[in-house]
Amino acid sequence: MSNGTAAQTTIAGYEAAAELFGVLSTPIRLRIIGALCGSEKNVSQLLQEIEVSQPNMSQQLNLLYRAGVLDKRREGAQMYYRIGDETVVRVCKAVCARTDEGTEGREAQVN
Repeated sequence: MSNGTAAQTTIAGYEAAAELFGVLSTPIRLRIIGALCGSEKNVSQLLQEIEVSQPNMSQQLNLLYRAGVLDKRREGAQMYYRIGDETVVRVCKAVCARTDEGTEGREAQVN
């Protein structure tokens, strides 16, 4: 029989996972993570790759940073962002690969 602590830990783990999936639930955040997979970039570089307003980009970066997904460092006036949790990258790649496969199959069925 399981004790209460194990059940609470499992519930807390599920809650933490749901919170992380919530953070990852928007395409813009997934695009940011994808853009940072290769190397760190400053906000201007990210804005060149991902066409959103600067305030929106800053808001999304801040949310990902507070969630522990990204790390950041300042160099002069520029803020550089990089992946802070490689586990998140692996999850994103796995989910995106799965959804790409599913999308291709649905498109083939429609045509």
